[in-house]
Formats: sequence, C-alpha cells, structure tokens
Amino acid sequence: MDLIRYLHQHHGFNVVVLESGLLEATLCKEYLNDYPPEIQIPNSLLDIYHNEEMKPLFSEKWAQSIRISGMDPQPTYPLVSEHMIKWLKNHTDHELYEKMKIVEELYFELQDEMLVKITKPLKKKMKFAIEEYESLIRLIDIKYEIFTNHEVQRMLQLIQKGMQDRMNWLQINLKGYLSSGVQRGFNMFQNLEWLMKHFYKNEKIIVWAHNFHIRKRQSLYAKLLGIKSVGYWLQKKYPDDFYAIGLYAGSGNFATQIRVELEIFFMKENHLEELLLDSSAYDLFLPLDSESQTTDKKVWYKRKWWLLESNFSGLGRMLCYPKDHYDAIIFHNKVRPPRYFKKSENRGLSCFGSIIIIKGSFRKLCCYLV
Repeated sequence: MDLIRYLHQHHGFNVVVLESGLLEATLCKEYLNDYPPEIQIPNSLLDIYHNEEMKPLFSEKWAQSIRISGMDPQPTYPLVSEHMIKWLKNHTDHELYEKMKIVEELYFELQDEMLVKITKPLKKKMKFAIEEYESLIRLIDIKYEIFTNHEVQRMLQLIQKGMQDRMNWLQINLKGYLSSGVQRGFNMFQNLEWLMKHFYKNEKIIVWAHNFHIRKRQSLYAKLLGIKSVGYWLQKKYPDDFYAIGLYAGSGNFATQIRVELEIFFMKENHLEELLLDSSAYDLFLPLDSESQTTDKKVWYKRKWWLLESNFSGLGRMLCYPKDHYDAIIFHNKVRPPRYFKKSENRGLSCFGSIIIIKGSFRKLCCYLV
C-alpha cells in the first residue's frame, strides 16, 4: 500500500485496477462511499481483498482521489447491483429498470448454485440467463441512443460492459474448469484494455493481481493447458508500456485463496528464494532487465531457478528463468498472512500473492506484487 501511495502522490498514478469484478469495483466508491471500509470492501471486491491491509485505499485522505476498478469477468456481491438498479430507475426508464432487475436477481440466484455444483438442470438455467443477458445488452444499446446526457451514456456504457461480463462468466462456467482457466485470462485482458480505452485513457494505471496473471510468458504447465495470462497479452500488444515485477518471500506464513494459513517451505537446492534469503537480512528489489550492462551468461537472473507459487494445495514449484517472466522481483525476507475480516462481516449489508501493474504516459507499465 505504501508503494501505491508513493506512486500516486509523486508520479501521478490515479487508477488502481484489481483482480476483481469490473462493474462492482468500478462503482464501489460511487455507490458505497458513505459506508465504512468494512462494508465497502466485502461488498465490491473478491474475497482475497477482504482484509485490514486494504482499508487505507478506502479510508485514508491520500487515497480519496484514487479511482478503483476491476478487470475480472466474475462478479462479487449483489449490493452494488442493487444500487445500480436504483440508479437506472432514477435516470432511465421503466422498461430498462424492470429488465435489469429481473435478470440480475436471476443471476445472483444462479451464482449461489454455481458455487456448490454445476448440474444439468443448473446448466439449463444458465443458458436461459445467457439469452436474457443478450437481450438486455441489445436493450442498453437502444437506450444509449435515447438518453443523450453524457454522464448517463457513460454509466450505461459501464453497465453494459458489466452485463457482458456476467454473460461471459456464465459461459466460462458452462465450459468446465480447464476451459474457464483459458478464457478467464483473456477476458481479464479484454476488460483491462477496455478500461484503458474508454474510462482511463492516457492515465497511469496500477493493476493488482496474482503473480500467475501478470507473468509475461507462459510456464510449462500453462503452455500445456493453453492458458495465457493478462501479462502475456499485455506483453504481446503493449511491449513498450509494460514492466512486470513479481513478489516472492523467503520465510514466514501465507494464506491460500480459502484462507488456510501455511508456512513457506522449500528445498534449499536451486531455489531462488533460498539464495536471496541467505544473501540479505533485508527486503530486496532486483531488476532483471539489465542485459545491456553485462554479457555474462552466468549471472544469477539468467539461470534457471525453482520458484515457489501458492496454489490450493500449498506451495507448488515452477522451473523458470526469472527474466523471462518478470522485469524485476521484489523479495520479502519474511511475510505474514493478511488480517482478514471475520466471515460474519464479509457480506455487510447485502493467497495468494497480488501484483501491481503500472501503465503511464512515460511509456512504461510496471508491475509489482504485494
């Protein structure tokens, strides 16, 4: 969070894009700004962000001018949707309001079922919901031409994009686990690109997501499965505006996506983390893009290393050349898990490492994991 503050105050970075639902994250400050962070965060962002460490971004004075958004096709919780529907009632017409209300209520009913098990009867209802969203998106197109106020059109544009994400998420879940992994990364890239073109044109952007989503190249595992990350697509399309920084740690505990706390553990042989842990008692920033300064093929960042990646079962290893995946690494000597809100607080009124990506007019897009 200190890095976000520094970049915002001294280098003009005013947008933070999170690995969370595009619609909910973007509308969070607009609709939920009167609520405390303990209500705002759990009702607009995915569970990985439901912790004390996120509160400064929503409560401290320096962050009030920061705009928050998301790039994930998957939605979060219904409170923002309820406010959105009220906005439509007040600023559009009865037809769009009623259609949106019915389709959104159907979606969140399906989402609760999808979290348990996707059965054949559920698939039938999901396909029906997809058809309803297609109809809703066409209706928004019509209303966009009718309501010519700039701010209303801008909001309708965002809402339509959110509805397309709802439809995409239903389609992703219909295809199964493997196909969903392939499609989700591309959808996140499309959402980020849409935000850059329509909402934050010429802005310097910080994007916060998991290492997996930010790496510039595919790991062997991802390549075999055909999974391409946001970082992969950014590197392909915006190579001069993209700077990727991954974060790793040498000791301490971390939390998985489902809040299981585990100790960082690795074999000493050929682990980059062990080398860094032995080399310094302090946290480190390690640039990997300094090939012009040396031709020595034996320098540490040109060697293959085992890197640790958190996953559902704990720590899985990845063999890679660090410089192929990142432009720099931030290494923490010791870490601790996030201080999560209690589950009873999570819904308010209604692991996992994270990365920051930065894009600016100075032709660099930097990423760093926190």
